Amino acid sequence: TTSLLDDELFDGRMSMWCQADLTATYATILHFETMARVLGCGSNVVDRFFRVRALPRPGEKGFFLSPMKTIEKSLVGGVTLNHLAWASQLSVPTALLALQGEDAAGELVRGAMKQLGVGTDLLQVSSQYTTAESYVLLQPDGERSIIMASGATSMIDAQAAKRFFVPAVAKAKMLSTEISQVPLGGVLALLSAAKAKGVTSVLDVDVAPSVAAEQANLGSYEDVIATVRAADIVKPAKHAAVELLSLLDKNLGSKAEGLTTLEVAQRLRNVIGCKMVAITAGAEGCALVTEKIHTVVPSVRLASVVDATGAGDAFLGGLIAGLSLEGFPTDATGLRVLGTLANAAGAACCSTLGALPTDTARAQLLKMLPADFPTSLAAQIASVHSDPGAGAGDESTTAATHASLTNDIAALKQIGNLVNTPKVVELLRTCTGRVFVSGIGKSQCVATRLASSLTSIGVPGQAVHAAEWVHGDLGGIRHGDVVLFFSNRGSSAECVTAAKACKDAGASVVAVTGVADSPLALAASVPLVYHTGFSEPLGLVPTSSVVVQEAISNILVTELVNQRQLTLTQYRRYHPGGAIGKLAVA
Repeated sequence: TTSLLDDELFDGRMSMWCQADLTATYATILHFETMARVLGCGSNVVDRFFRVRALPRPGEKGFFLSPMKTIEKSLVGGVTLNHLAWASQLSVPTALLALQGEDAAGELVRGAMKQLGVGTDLLQVSSQYTTAESYVLLQPDGERSIIMASGATSMIDAQAAKRFFVPAVAKAKMLSTEISQVPLGGVLALLSAAKAKGVTSVLDVDVAPSVAAEQANLGSYEDVIATVRAADIVKPAKHAAVELLSLLDKNLGSKAEGLTTLEVAQRLRNVIGCKMVAITAGAEGCALVTEKIHTVVPSVRLASVVDATGAGDAFLGGLIAGLSLEGFPTDATGLRVLGTLANAAGAACCSTLGALPTDTARAQLLKMLPADFPTSLAAQIASVHSDPGAGAGDESTTAATHASLTNDIAALKQIGNLVNTPKVVELLRTCTGRVFVSGIGKSQCVATRLASSLTSIGVPGQAVHAAEWVHGDLGGIRHGDVVLFFSNRGSSAECVTAAKACKDAGASVVAVTGVADSPLALAASVPLVYHTGFSEPLGLVPTSSVVVQEAISNILVTELVNQRQLTLTQYRRYHPGGAIGKLAVA
């Protein structure tokens, strides 16, 4: 419980929130984290996006679309992480089994996981590992090329799987893994462990056998066959399913390409001998087949597709959620409900940018469920954000309230071990000049408050709007000054320009930002980086990011009060007025 609501972190701030609402949210989260979990082992990656004029041919130079900008944005994703995140957002507790580096990409992935409710306690994090990254080159016509480095994920062979992850499988409710980036020896070791312990296993066949065996070098064709036959539930996209069926059924061969999705699913289940095959076929929908029953569920019709990236991963997240909450279907109705939920998750993913779930996508999923969808299952899916004490007319208000509180709590939980906090505190404690605090927009509001708080404890602080530095305020900078810049994304031109100028003028510059490789972080003397994986209204309205910046400000003030050994007598001298002044005298 102390990991959820740290006493020191929340001390003095509980009155900011409605106690009843926070208690209900806390109870939901506590119940959520004590349930048996779905464990997934597989891809987790940071995708770096670059806009280019065109892809250069061999021997030629290429150019970024803008001469002033290289990286467009960084997004967290990965086949397994995506479907775990979707299952988590549908009220199923999950955790990732992975090797990650102590690098900027690893910090981004772990921050996103914490925000999305995917457990990080089973991760193996080390400076000897490199977190997976991909570089996505986007052309003006929408075409993209991807260069992939699977990093430490490629090190999860049979030996690593048995050493780090097999012991946890025995306690899992379900295991999911992939044919995508993890060596097939490691995948097979995990699936075998699950079968030995009676744990249901799900295999996402993300790439065709030829890609796995020849291009990705994950193992041999024999390894592909052994891996597929070790899983209880196999979920391939149709193109991978057709090639897999041709590999397993030599008599069928190329004739598999002429079969319908349902026929491929039926034949594939028969030849594998697994409990279920679930095939996704894009706009065609999905086919689900067990030993005795089968169904085809049409896709959800969308007015427009914003981004189809990760739709198959979201589908699997919905499938896992349905299996976890309702159990294995025993009749055609149950199987169809399972396919309906999975399809809705895939369609909801297409309604927003990126492969990871957002509040908007989750709300879209709930709207896409048909009128005859079981109300009990729908209630379980919505329970993470529901209020057990809400009145009949308050559904939208209480859902937003709890979403906000849950997001803020998740955002605050990940700032307890900020790298470089001691360095920043020492800079402020030993500052021989003045401390300037600066930002743009809502970050400037936070900066103004911090400057005021610093001054009130005897640290001369001054707030300067970031845009004012280049209009004369640089004249106030002296050697020995410290300047803190607040910027959530670290890309505000005013902040970046001012940070470089202040640094050139002799000040020590601290960047408080959510992006480790942002221009502001790179320009700073000391970057103080938190994670920006949290969800905010419309994906843009500053809410949880402001809470995080305020919490970091409080950390700095509290550390300075303690390290400077500020006494009540001294504080009374700085703050004699108002209610605080009267309390200090008392």
